[in-house]
Amino acid sequence: MNSSIPIADSIRESLSLISVTPGTIALYTALAALLPLVYTFTTTSLNAGKPTKDGEPPVPPYWVPFVGHAFSLMGSMNKLHSGYRKADGRLGKPRTLFVFGQTIYFITNPASILLMWRKGKTVVFEPMLEFVMKNLFGAPDSCVKVLSVGQPGIDQTGLEGQLEWAKIVHKWYLQELNLGTSGLESLTTQFIRELNFELEKRIGSDFHQVDLFAWVKKIMFPVSGRALYGHKLRINDEFTRNFWKWDSGFLQLTRLYPDFLIPGVRAARSKVLDEFVRWRLEVQDVAEGIDDDVAWEENIGARLIRYRVKLNRQVFAEDDHLAHASIHLSLFWGLEANAIPATCWLVAYVLFTPGLLEKLKNEVMTCAEDPVEGSSLPTFNVEKLAKLPLLNAVWQEGLRLGVSALSPRIVLEDTEIDGYIYKKGGMIQGLSPLVQMEEEYWGKDVNEFKPERWLPYPGEDSTVATKRIRELQSKLRPFGGGTTVCPGRHFAVQEIQAMVAVLVTAFEWDTTGGKVPEINRDFFGAGGLPAKGDVKVKLRRRA
Repeated sequence: MNSSIPIADSIRESLSLISVTPGTIALYTALAALLPLVYTFTTTSLNAGKPTKDGEPPVPPYWVPFVGHAFSLMGSMNKLHSGYRKADGRLGKPRTLFVFGQTIYFITNPASILLMWRKGKTVVFEPMLEFVMKNLFGAPDSCVKVLSVGQPGIDQTGLEGQLEWAKIVHKWYLQELNLGTSGLESLTTQFIRELNFELEKRIGSDFHQVDLFAWVKKIMFPVSGRALYGHKLRINDEFTRNFWKWDSGFLQLTRLYPDFLIPGVRAARSKVLDEFVRWRLEVQDVAEGIDDDVAWEENIGARLIRYRVKLNRQVFAEDDHLAHASIHLSLFWGLEANAIPATCWLVAYVLFTPGLLEKLKNEVMTCAEDPVEGSSLPTFNVEKLAKLPLLNAVWQEGLRLGVSALSPRIVLEDTEIDGYIYKKGGMIQGLSPLVQMEEEYWGKDVNEFKPERWLPYPGEDSTVATKRIRELQSKLRPFGGGTTVCPGRHFAVQEIQAMVAVLVTAFEWDTTGGKVPEINRDFFGAGGLPAKGDVKVKLRRRA
């Protein structure tokens, strides 16, 4: 016993040297708090780049247990993945991230993204419907319930035997929006008609200066909206301002930002929904009285919209105005918020790429047809436009640079993709926007607008060119893929190409002193990307 006394004395002597003050207490408390953070970062750093013990993709280092990678995801996605790329030396390796207990997988290899889309029975989008409809489109529970009937990965308790709204509407999409259908033909024809009438009102024989991106949006927004929803939807200046105000906060809504951080965004959405409420009450009886063989009607627009209005009356209460309105808003947003920014980029690149405007004008004029009654502007055969090599090259390159679309999915059961295991309950993000901007696939000029990459090079063997271009096309997926590929993609292609064709043939342009604005890539995953600023141009009707 006595032999331990010197040791105890030594400990007491050592402790006496430590000055116990509020400052040292705070210091030691901070050090104690940092220990689990340092431990977490150290262990995750040592295992970075390796699959988890369950075979999941590697986990990047993070500091805070449970919080995981949440802070990383709040910043720039491009910078985040640039760091991952540097760690690997290339883009392709998938990642496992943890955010407040939720597992999120990132896939950046184009072949793996394609495999994910093919796993349609175990990797699905539908469980995200509630989040999307409520937080983005302001839908009530009654709307989510209707959309959930018969959908994979969603508890069907209490939904048995109810009308499967989503399956019925999907059938209509195929019937009305697929290539070669009368619905798509009439919709695009009406779009061009509306476009020509709108341009006739705004542009004369004298040069007129405009902010290009704002001007294209101002022209195309009501034209596209009226082509789909008819003339009873009041797409006036107030409606337009509210729509784009709401759209500007779209990414923040997905992150559940409170109102004080995105002032006016949800209020703007409410005003847009109010107009859809008014519109529906005015046109729903009109919808009942139109024969099914009428593809387009001026009051309610496309046959697809009539079908949806009538179906909604079967599944929603008459006074459930928000359910009716939000389900229309989701389609309207998909039509407007992606195609219009994409068109802005195509027009800008055509105008500011030396020599391209004249070449494209000469090509599309081969598809020009006589003006419609009441307009002097040409119309176009969109089926012929779709076969033009240069126009398609411009279209694909413009979408590569100007569209950023994600492919989120929920894993219903453990699924293997390219040698990695994706666990039940996790979310997979197919990061096609990174593929579109990866130097490994596109070359040193990846950030430049180069439509010639989509065309045979001078002297290139036709077989080699075809294989090379198909390889590029496999890495461009602006409309998603799998069972939830964008149903309106064919109309989007036709309206964008028709818009470009009309603008390059009907007007003279003066772009002196201007240049293409910088793309705002902070809107990663938002679909059509906005510009950082605008550019002034002058235009007038061709003589």
